[in-house]
Amino acid sequence: MFIFGVSANLLYLAAFKYFVFVWQLFSDLKISFGFPGVIWKPEIILPIGISFYTFHNISYLIEVYDKRINPTKNFFTFAIYDLFFPLLLLGPIERPGNLIPQIESKQTITKEKIWNGISLFLWGVFIKSTIADPFSRYVEIHAPSFESLEPGILWIVAPVIAFQVYADFFGYSLCAMGLAEMMGFQLMNNFKRPFFSSNPSEFWSKWHISLSTWLRDYVYIKLGGNRHGFLRENTNLMVVWFLAGIWHGAGYGFVIWGIYLGLCLVLYRCLKHYGLVKENIGFISLFGVFFTFYSFSMGLLLFRIQSPFETKLILQNLSSFPNLSSIPLMILWTALPLILFDFWQEKKDTDRPNFFISTKPYSFLFIFFFLFLWFSLFSPFGKQDFFYFQF
Repeated sequence: MFIFGVSANLLYLAAFKYFVFVWQLFSDLKISFGFPGVIWKPEIILPIGISFYTFHNISYLIEVYDKRINPTKNFFTFAIYDLFFPLLLLGPIERPGNLIPQIESKQTITKEKIWNGISLFLWGVFIKSTIADPFSRYVEIHAPSFESLEPGILWIVAPVIAFQVYADFFGYSLCAMGLAEMMGFQLMNNFKRPFFSSNPSEFWSKWHISLSTWLRDYVYIKLGGNRHGFLRENTNLMVVWFLAGIWHGAGYGFVIWGIYLGLCLVLYRCLKHYGLVKENIGFISLFGVFFTFYSFSMGLLLFRIQSPFETKLILQNLSSFPNLSSIPLMILWTALPLILFDFWQEKKDTDRPNFFISTKPYSFLFIFFFLFLWFSLFSPFGKQDFFYFQF
């Protein structure tokens, strides 16, 4: 029954999310061998949040099978866990051992939880609308496609995309956490200042934490983890990151992105294994932060690839140096509140985003009045979908 349940969920996900890509791959292979391509192409509309509630289902099945939790006897409890509305569209991917006990127990809504929830929700809306949206428009204007780019512009566009994706996805996660906390629930934290990470291993312990820990616990460890030697360990990592790539979407860019990130992580682990890198040493650590951020940023360019040919266009563009006058100082200025907030949280070493104002409503009002003024000055006041809606 366990194998049937997991297989059914994976087949359901594959049918909706990957069938069209496999069909296109088959057509491209026919063309490469000199045969005419497939003329008809199926169109499939993805159900809302399919990746997230499919992973919820698999988490529940594995946790029950491994006897980490007892199966719930109430269908509505499971339905609420599976389709918990604050996190339905973009996550975080909650674990049944955290969320189901909260659903089954009586939740107490306190003034502190309401203040915390409101502050997280408003901060999430702010960084989405005032940071992610302007950055998204900058990318649309300066890199609409890879075929007509200013030489070297991708050196500038890549970090802009990184901040766009971070502000966008972090903003949604904060909104989900805030809504849940106002109802008395506590969701897991999905981001922990990832851009302060000094190496890829640290970065992926702080970025999209719910997905990276899901893959670690249910794929990497199940494959053997690091228990069968260094070579097997790195092979398992490559399998995990290949799956992470295709989880994000069915396309050439996502496959290449997953392989690229896997290679970055394996390279770092090899350098560390043979004593060629040292951590937490002044300048080396600072260089590690810069290099980790830029390697991640370059990887995000692969999200936009529509065909393998465009990989060559990216490399050609990066072979040139950018015009320094193209650096978007005004656009970067809009990211200052997020940078300052993350720096403050890093100094406080918080496990979850926290304004520390749950019992100080006047501080709350002052901070968000300032953010409202910032929003009025810098927000593009246009509708921009969340970046991760496409996944």
